[in-house]
Amino acid sequence: MSKTYRAINIICILLGLITLTGSRALFAPYLLFSLFSLYCLANENATSVKEHTVAVNVMSAISAFFILIANYQIWLFPLLPDNRTPMFVRSQKAALVLMIFAGSYFAVRNILTFIADDSRIRISFDGGSIESSDKAPASPALSFTLPFILILLSYLTVYFLSYYPGLMSLDSIDQIDQIFTGRYSNHQPFYHTLMIGAFLRAGLLMFGDINAAAAFYVIVQAAFLAAVFAFSVRTMADLALPKWSRAAALIWYMVMPFHIMFSFTVWKDVYFGAFTALLIIFFARICRGIGRRSVNIAGFAVCAPFICLLRSNGLFAYVFVFAAMLLLMRKQTKLIAIMAAMIVAAFILKHPVLGALDVTQPDTVESLSIPLQQISRVITDKGHIADDDRAFLAQFMDIDAIKDTYNPDISDPVKNMIRDLGNERYLTDNIGTFLAVYCRTFIKNPMTYIIAWVDSTCGYWNSGYNYWVWYWDIEDNGYGLKQTVVSPAFRNAMDQYLWLYYNNPVLMIFTATGMYTWIVLLMFVRCCFQKNTCGIIAAVPILAIILSLVISSPVYAEFRYMYALFCALPVLCALTFSPLGAPEADKEAVIEDNMQ
Repeated sequence: MSKTYRAINIICILLGLITLTGSRALFAPYLLFSLFSLYCLANENATSVKEHTVAVNVMSAISAFFILIANYQIWLFPLLPDNRTPMFVRSQKAALVLMIFAGSYFAVRNILTFIADDSRIRISFDGGSIESSDKAPASPALSFTLPFILILLSYLTVYFLSYYPGLMSLDSIDQIDQIFTGRYSNHQPFYHTLMIGAFLRAGLLMFGDINAAAAFYVIVQAAFLAAVFAFSVRTMADLALPKWSRAAALIWYMVMPFHIMFSFTVWKDVYFGAFTALLIIFFARICRGIGRRSVNIAGFAVCAPFICLLRSNGLFAYVFVFAAMLLLMRKQTKLIAIMAAMIVAAFILKHPVLGALDVTQPDTVESLSIPLQQISRVITDKGHIADDDRAFLAQFMDIDAIKDTYNPDISDPVKNMIRDLGNERYLTDNIGTFLAVYCRTFIKNPMTYIIAWVDSTCGYWNSGYNYWVWYWDIEDNGYGLKQTVVSPAFRNAMDQYLWLYYNNPVLMIFTATGMYTWIVLLMFVRCCFQKNTCGIIAAVPILAIILSLVISSPVYAEFRYMYALFCALPVLCALTFSPLGAPEADKEAVIEDNMQ
């Protein structure tokens, strides 16, 4: 590699980084990845990855394009002098576009070239060849029981001292309302509402107190979460990961505030994230021949209904995993058959069964979050809409009120306006016409649509944004559910700890959702380069969840929608960097299972 290329590379990265200081997104992830890119450049061995050159260049260009459009405010609306000329404006915008695109391109290219080199990444991971790490299986007491106890103690200590009987937002209270009124809706997943109801009723029978009943649900949830996380640490040990990496995973699960706070929050996202991680863990154990295959397959199967039914995008993600299995592991006929059966069963449970039970499905408006945001942005920015199309939209939208109603970050104001007008049925009955209007308006306002999409989804794929992460109270309710703080001093200390993750620029990295999407994508690409089929498929459910959010998310950066990624991250890292063969201690068990 020539010195001239290195100099151009470094200059472009630094200029791009300086330009991105004006980003709306968090700057720290850009800085962190730029520094890592420079490290990769300093250690690059391009001759060993020539076979991936085209793929690396294409992926680098695509990544640079997304970083460019994510920061459209910088180059589309730059700070300019009052006496500017058209030529000056164009040249200024072009310079900003070039700096962001070129800097991002070289930064991503350096990282991709580095991770494609197997010898380099292995040395950087374990200070030597990862195959040299200790492969002796750890004892269950050290690799599961101890992590389980430590994680659960971490959660329950905070819970009982500061947040008893749990954290419940408006969504949680809505589900409790459904339980006690018997009027069910699938807007909040019906089957999760049934889970809450089962624990509340059992708790009321045992304790006769609504707060104790809620605590029964929360403690079981926290214990389950701790068990899944401990199982992840145990699987890392079985995969022969170094002890330091298992200790890092344990700390990740014990002290990260989102794990602590979510463990006692009554949200569907908690169980959904845990079961998604558990599905990946069982899949890893099946692929790498860890433990008894029959037990792992049973565990894999049990996860399916919870993933498919606890979030609206769960079935979507599971179908992607099924497709990946058909493409890459078609010989796993038993797993594929189980997955096919689970998809059919989940569809029946979500539609015919709920229809028979008169459970209300989410309305049409809810599924059109991003299209409605894009059309609202065109109206707000006074873009071009044909008179006939405007008349059609006026049947269910207050066109004159859109400018004051539209919020680029969240679709609820526009959706609620449509609901309040009471003519949503017109939209449902004329969905084909709406789609035609949507397409015609896009043709006339493509840039406005792109900007509206960026503003609606950027939190899931670009850097990170300072948006709320966890809930902290119990919403007003008529059931007597009320938060009890046993130790005000401990609660104050906890509040200060949580405050740091919203305000300290270093700690804010840990909640930067877009940055973690980058990390998972890099691990996925590395698995593709190394033909690590297990790692590729394991990343698919997380990537499918992210894809569903960039298609239809109602909020631009809702952390809990991506909580599954944070639950599964350690085991995904383990599958990406661990030896590809099965540990010696488990091979006999694999052979025995295959013979049965």
